[in-house]
Amino acid sequence: MDRKTVYDKILGSMVYCALGDAMGAVTENLSFDQIRDKYPGGVRELIAPDKTAFAYGNTPGQITDDFSQTYLLTEEIIKNNGVISPDCVEEMLIRWSNIPKYFNRFAGPTTRSAIAAIRAKKEGREYVVNEVIDYARQATNGSAMKISPAGFFNPGDVDKAIEDAVCVTRVTHDNQLAISGACATAAAISRAFDEKASVYDIIQAGIYGARKGEEIGMRISRTVGGPSVTERIGMAVAIAMLPESKEDRLRKIYNPVGTGLHVSEAVPAAFGIILICDGDNWESVCEAVNVGYDTDTVAAIVGSIVGALKGTAGISEELFEILNRENEIALEETAEKVTALVYDKMK
Repeated sequence: MDRKTVYDKILGSMVYCALGDAMGAVTENLSFDQIRDKYPGGVRELIAPDKTAFAYGNTPGQITDDFSQTYLLTEEIIKNNGVISPDCVEEMLIRWSNIPKYFNRFAGPTTRSAIAAIRAKKEGREYVVNEVIDYARQATNGSAMKISPAGFFNPGDVDKAIEDAVCVTRVTHDNQLAISGACATAAAISRAFDEKASVYDIIQAGIYGARKGEEIGMRISRTVGGPSVTERIGMAVAIAMLPESKEDRLRKIYNPVGTGLHVSEAVPAAFGIILICDGDNWESVCEAVNVGYDTDTVAAIVGSIVGALKGTAGISEELFEILNRENEIALEETAEKVTALVYDKMK
């Protein structure tokens, strides 16, 4: 694979993740039917969230916690010469917590607890976690929303992507289900860098990553109750292949698979939507944005995978300009830095 293609896939993963986050922030919290009533034809462009959304007050194209953490984590890994370590994740979280527009509005209890523990460690203080309630709450999609760097820093090396996904996830979501969902996502992104990778290849990689991530989590992490990510990806894939209309299959992704905060909903839903849309990057993200419930995270996960598979196709210069401007980021420059670190490893 030539360098230009690698760069385009890295940039594609980043920009479609950002786009899914920004667009999904508009529809977040609404049901499948509420979105169709409120936005006939669905949200398919950058608009501002209104009062129904957590992101009310954001401008069109402004991201939330999903891509802001992904982007900052990418920057920290670049600083560490492409090596993913717990320190990278901790530094990202401290930086992120110092940005009020993200931390004050979007930090959930799992992330807040993790950041408090990191700060205490750095300051030499003891931080006591209530294991009875906290760890059971950590099987959320926050593990997968920011995991794409574990995939695109390991292009084509699925097992290393899984290893790095475990490393990243354990800092904040230290249980077998969250690890499984993160590994599924990272494995799919890594597999997308194979020259002949198809949508079916990335689905298979996702199932492999989910299974292997759960096995690793059961061995080295905490075990919490909840449905298997692997089994529910299988359910989503089965729904995606039904001989029914696209709309009916998407409704079945929303219910019974689910598109909510639990990692065993959001990650399987993402794979189901991708298969329903045959891996088309723009269409996959748009359907995730309009599927209902935790749409910004589901769409960010979808975008990170399909962008790696199909690259930046469908993204105009204007969209790049809006995303860069509204979030004070530099997508192209950052993707170039990642490419410089990983391309030689692919030869």
